[in-house]
Amino acid sequence: MRSFLKGQTYYLKKDSAFRGISYIFLIGTIVLLAWIGIKAGFEISNLLQPLRTAVSLSPFMYFIIPIHVCFFATEGFEYGSVKNIISSGRSRSMYFIGKYITEIKAILWWIFQFFGLFYFLYMVAALITGSHIGVNNLTKDFIIIISALSFNILYLAAYAAIVMMAGMLIRRTSSVIVVTFVIVFGDFLLSGYLKDSSSPFLQIISENTLMTQILEFSRGIVVNSQLNGLSGINDYIRMTLIPVVIIAICLIVTKISFERSDIHT
Repeated sequence: MRSFLKGQTYYLKKDSAFRGISYIFLIGTIVLLAWIGIKAGFEISNLLQPLRTAVSLSPFMYFIIPIHVCFFATEGFEYGSVKNIISSGRSRSMYFIGKYITEIKAILWWIFQFFGLFYFLYMVAALITGSHIGVNNLTKDFIIIISALSFNILYLAAYAAIVMMAGMLIRRTSSVIVVTFVIVFGDFLLSGYLKDSSSPFLQIISENTLMTQILEFSRGIVVNSQLNGLSGINDYIRMTLIPVVIIAICLIVTKISFERSDIHT
């Protein structure tokens, strides 16, 4: 497994899709920072306030990162490398799990890139413009930010598991991209349009979609320094269990189906 992961990491560094997503985050961070500066300036209530602002903007990552998962999950089928890897003695489970772990590493990098770059540029802009830097609610904001960052990692891992499952089952990049758009935007629409439905069942669906949870912990960062909608430990447990269950189901389904299916490239 270790040698396979090293090989996948090497491939990832050379991957044009990975580089493209990284450039998108670079440009997106600069654009968002400029938009915030023009709209509200760079006043800072404490040293962690730029990260609070970045967390409120984090939902846009969920419309970008899944696209890379599409290409990464299907490249072995498109170019035929999956047959060579499996024929060399590695199991199908190792191939799939190795792919998923490598994608998680990419997600961690993009999170670090987005939040780290945003924080650095925000602080530089604040110093250049002479904005006031306060020390209010530093400890409280630290706890909130750590919680939100942890949830972002968990929910991006859930999206990656869903798209990786689609990639391993469908195996054609173009088709998986279409399915991914349906999943991501469908989840977004369900979280918005069904919340006011007269049907209790549809309301339950809306309340438990991934995007609903994402908008809750992201939007809550800018509402009185509280995670909007999280009133106690039960809400935190619910918000944690939803992606964990989705990840577990997707990994199990993918493992079983991939083990039993023929590989055509």
